[in-house]
Parts: sequence; C-alpha cells; structure tokens
Amino acid sequence: MNISTKKQNGWSIVSISGRMVVREIKNVRKVFESLEKGPNPHIAIDFSKTVYIDSSSITLLINFQKRIWKARGTFAGYGANKDIMDIFDLVSLGEFIDLYKSRAEFEKVLLNPAK
Repeated sequence: MNISTKKQNGWSIVSISGRMVVREIKNVRKVFESLEKGPNPHIAIDFSKTVYIDSSSITLLINFQKRIWKARGTFAGYGANKDIMDIFDLVSLGEFIDLYKSRAEFEKVLLNPAK
C-alpha cells in the first residue's frame, strides 16, 4: 500500500493505492493524525487506486470521522471501485462519511460548491 497527500483548496487529499489492510493501519493512522491537527480539518480520501479494504480499515475511517467531526472539520471519500462501494454500502459507511463516486463529483460538491 502506498499513501500520498496533497493540499487542494483547504482540503488535505489522502490517496491510498493498493490494499488497505490491518498490517498497514499504523501508517494510515499516522497520516490521519498529522492532518487532523489544527482547527476545522478537511480531509478527503481518494480511493481511486485502492483495490481492497478490510474491516479494520473501515473501523479506522469511522473513528477518524468522529475525531474530525469533534474538531468541526469534514471527512469525505471518493473514487472507490464498485466492490469497495458495495462494502461501504453493506456497512452503511455513507451514514458516517460523505462518499462520492468520483473526484469530479467530490470537487463539484465540496471543493467548488458555488459552481
């Protein structure tokens, strides 16, 4: 699994490629913890290159969403493939995290809401 981050319009975009699994959780957690500092953190996860996600990773996403919410921030995800979206739907992840089908949809709704 590879993790990269970038800033865009006040958002921290975290791209995760490969398999998001329990043995990688510490690396993902470190990235999230570094990004959640400061007031009103806005973090989005780019799942477009994620090929698999396990239950421990879903739990991590939910826990960080709660932390970001307490800090009055926003936590979202976009670009997951059909299999991962099916898993997200199965566990109702969309009730906790704003999920978007594509980067374009995410950008339209959250990065450029006035357009």
